[in-house]
Amino acid sequence: MILRPAEHRDVRAIARIIVDYASQGIMLPRSEASIHAALSSYLVAERGGAIVACGGLHRYSPALAEIFGLATAPGASGNGAGRAVVEALIAAARAEDIERVFALTRTPGFFEKLGFYPVQHTHLPPKIWKDCVTCGKFGNCNEIAMALDLADTDRVFNAPIGYNLESSPSNSD
Repeated sequence: MILRPAEHRDVRAIARIIVDYASQGIMLPRSEASIHAALSSYLVAERGGAIVACGGLHRYSPALAEIFGLATAPGASGNGAGRAVVEALIAAARAEDIERVFALTRTPGFFEKLGFYPVQHTHLPPKIWKDCVTCGKFGNCNEIAMALDLADTDRVFNAPIGYNLESSPSNSD
């Protein structure tokens, strides 16, 4: 599996992965146009020439960023691709001296395994005022806000983008 920045040719694959979850009500939908607009924020995990996971990092302030659009291709869950994307996004946030990352999710257990903890949505004011107020679920959100304080974690996520995880001797996922 290779982690790399998303490219224009990946937009349709990212959209297909996200629409699968959006159709189940698990994620908010994202159009190809919105993915294209945020493309420089996305990473993809590629295995055998196919995109198996995606996710992005959006900076709200010098200290706060969101991990968003995290999804694995149908049939690819449980193979470590989602985790690898999150770890690479955490590494990118650290490299940018971001102090805290957060994610809004319906699967908090996944993020808890990576050291995230639940927080109130009100603890994320830039997100609330930029995105949440325009969301159709505002005031009735069923996503859990999970945060990770990067300065406080003792685990270092440092898999470089472009690193072939399958050739790593410690890869057991």
